[in-house]
Amino acid sequence: MPFGIYIHIPYCVTKCPYCDFNSYGVGGRFPEIEYTESILRELELYRNEVQDVELTSIFFGGGTPSLFDPKSIEKIISRIYQITRPADNLEVSLEVNPKTADLDKLKGLRSIGINRISVGVQSFSKRKLSFLGRINAPEDSRKILDDVINAGFENYSFDLMYGTTNETLLQWEEDLKEALTFDYPHISAYCLTIEDGTEFGKLHALGKLKLPTDERLIDFITYTTDFLEDAGYKQYEISNYAKEGFESAHNMLYWRGESYLGLGAGAHSHFAMGNSSLWGERWANLRNPALYMKSVSEGKKPLDFTEQLKKEEVIEDKVLMGLRLKDGINISELENTFQLKANMEKVGNLVRDGFLEYTDSSIRLTKKGNLLSNAVILRVVEALN
Repeated sequence: MPFGIYIHIPYCVTKCPYCDFNSYGVGGRFPEIEYTESILRELELYRNEVQDVELTSIFFGGGTPSLFDPKSIEKIISRIYQITRPADNLEVSLEVNPKTADLDKLKGLRSIGINRISVGVQSFSKRKLSFLGRINAPEDSRKILDDVINAGFENYSFDLMYGTTNETLLQWEEDLKEALTFDYPHISAYCLTIEDGTEFGKLHALGKLKLPTDERLIDFITYTTDFLEDAGYKQYEISNYAKEGFESAHNMLYWRGESYLGLGAGAHSHFAMGNSSLWGERWANLRNPALYMKSVSEGKKPLDFTEQLKKEEVIEDKVLMGLRLKDGINISELENTFQLKANMEKVGNLVRDGFLEYTDSSIRLTKKGNLLSNAVILRVVEALN
């Protein structure tokens, strides 16, 4: 079975106003040595659970993991390799902010085992980057995208974002067109989402942040899918597009409900199981980096919460995440695994109206369904429960 390890590096130069991840703007001051040692200690606390498990992916996310020196990243990778059993096709990813890495650092990352780079570009527009509070300028993004290739990486991706204030479809088209000039095999295209607790969330609640209407966003989504598919990218997940064979192996763990261990402040974990009494377990770490490091230093798992999953919760997660994928979910497989009988009459109208389609024993969102994915997916959850 696929199994991954996620390592969370919570430090950033500044905190972006739209970001609700567990990240902290610290400028250039962060406890890299201490935090790295904490990751190693936490991993030891889970040695019994992951000893000799075949490992299919490692993902360094954040925050801004590219702030750390490759030597720190290497210590973590080496310890993981000592405990687990790396698969032959192991994917080792690391997120990079264009302002926090150069060609030498990228070469260093590649030399210590990173084989996939994900660059947080967001836009090639100076106006959009300023609006999003990004520290990188367009020229930083262009340089790092070239440097990734020059460093010898063969598997790489970058993120783009649309739906910002006063953004036109023509401006978004300019971002997409420039993106294609780099010929990256994977592109993530996200709609700006307003989250509670963020700076944008506060402004939006006060009516001080104007965003595109839902109807306008549908135009953006439709255009994005058509544009990238015409350019040879398959939309394998609602916000992710890849050329054949370059889908993110680690993210597929999340979308398929597989097992993964999260290390670091605020990291989440999920161990999937399958019997009538225990359907899985998930937990999250303490979010505050100082409290996280203190707990680990005392030899305690730095848990914020942990919960045993009920069958109904696992089914709901399988549907919520699985329908984000282009291939959808296998209804027969779900029925056999969870001893249930799906009442597909409840979604008959969604099929007839073109939001869902059957493919053999599977059900998936159509392009039309993608536009209203949240509402459609909830209807399918009701049918299966």
